[in-house]
Amino acid sequence: MNHRFHTPNPIQLRAEVGRGTLTIDATDEARAQGETRVDVEGPHSDLVEVTQHGDQISVLAPRPRFGFESADEQSLHVTVVLPTGSDAVLRTGSARTKVTGSLATLAVKSGSGEVEVGRLAGQALLETGSGQIRIDVVAGELQAKSGSGDIVLGLVSAPATLSTGSGDVTVQTVEAELAVKTGSGDLTVTDAAADLSMATGSGDVRLTKVQRGRVGVRGASGDVRLGIPGGTPVWTDITTLSGAIRSDLPPTGEPADGQDHVEVRAKTVSGDVVLTQL
Repeated sequence: MNHRFHTPNPIQLRAEVGRGTLTIDATDEARAQGETRVDVEGPHSDLVEVTQHGDQISVLAPRPRFGFESADEQSLHVTVVLPTGSDAVLRTGSARTKVTGSLATLAVKSGSGEVEVGRLAGQALLETGSGQIRIDVVAGELQAKSGSGDIVLGLVSAPATLSTGSGDVTVQTVEAELAVKTGSGDLTVTDAAADLSMATGSGDVRLTKVQRGRVGVRGASGDVRLGIPGGTPVWTDITTLSGAIRSDLPPTGEPADGQDHVEVRAKTVSGDVVLTQL
């Protein structure tokens, strides 16, 4: 089923899909042409309600039926091509969600479906039960939460707040303030050049390279490992009840005016804290 709508302005999209895939692509071409396209494929695609009311477009799939139909027979594949600068509110059950292009705001709530975003340009709130959340570039303020799913980010250049129950959190590059909290998941940051706030119950915290900024870490039984480039001044306030504290950082003295430096506050119950010079 193919639908075309005249949308001379950015739109407000609401889409709900139970099983299958939901693909959102915000393009300059759609904005220039003033058109939004909605394509629906799969069994019972004719039952999907696709409507327009002014700048609002709704795509509402029927709830999955748990009779004699298999999961494949209940799966739908929905693709929406809409103007850049639009807002999107998406809800799925187990459907995989993929978002590309530039949206003003994005809200996603999923049960067990994965959420994949190319470049997050605007403000976003992403929530999953057990599905993984993956974002290549975070250039808009982000709040992401998952129960048991992992959160994987590439470049973070806007403030981000992340939380999981048992899922791991992995971030490649941090250039803006980042706050992360997990229950039992591990936290890993490859390269950090901004303030970090990390908290976990039993998960390990690994900060491969911290170039500058304030680092706050709270843990219970997990270990904490930080790598600091050689010659970088470091101020530390580290405590642990039964864990070990190890550091091979040499004294560097006070930082010069404008020099990168790192402040580390770390507290664990039984986890080790290790500082390593890179």
